[in-house]
Amino acid sequence: MLSKDSDTGKNQIKRPQVSVFPVSNPKENGKAVLLCTARCMFPDLVKFTWQAEDQSGRKVELKDTEQLEQRDEDQIQITSMLIVDKHKAIYNNFICSVEHDSSFDDQRFIIPRDVFELSHNLYLFSVSYVIMLVKNVLYFCILSFLLSKRSRVNKEMVSSKAK
Repeated sequence: MLSKDSDTGKNQIKRPQVSVFPVSNPKENGKAVLLCTARCMFPDLVKFTWQAEDQSGRKVELKDTEQLEQRDEDQIQITSMLIVDKHKAIYNNFICSVEHDSSFDDQRFIIPRDVFELSHNLYLFSVSYVIMLVKNVLYFCILSFLLSKRSRVNKEMVSSKAK
């Protein structure tokens, strides 16, 4: 499982660089998606384990049926995707553990539940921003219409006085 570096003759084991994040907000279908990605490691074998931690701090191992793994050979990247119910996504913290030959201890990464609340708040902000833009465009159109009417009335008054 070790590789010899041709230039230095040293064994190289690279610890994976791990990233975790929610991919989606809980959707209408009642599901949310979480990702845990390990990349730039040697050897390119890792084991992902997902746990959920409820509000009381109790940890629950999640079933393999809720997980999908994808391997990208070009970039030496392995991604584990966790699909969970909307209720679980909102009320639990999720922990992705990555086991690799380079470390004695698993690397543990937590995706807190407030990330979903933040995403919801960003959605509300976006909707509010769009409403304000529409209101401003409507205001501009009405004001332009009134100014053009006023301009026509002034032109008609000037032309009638000139006669």
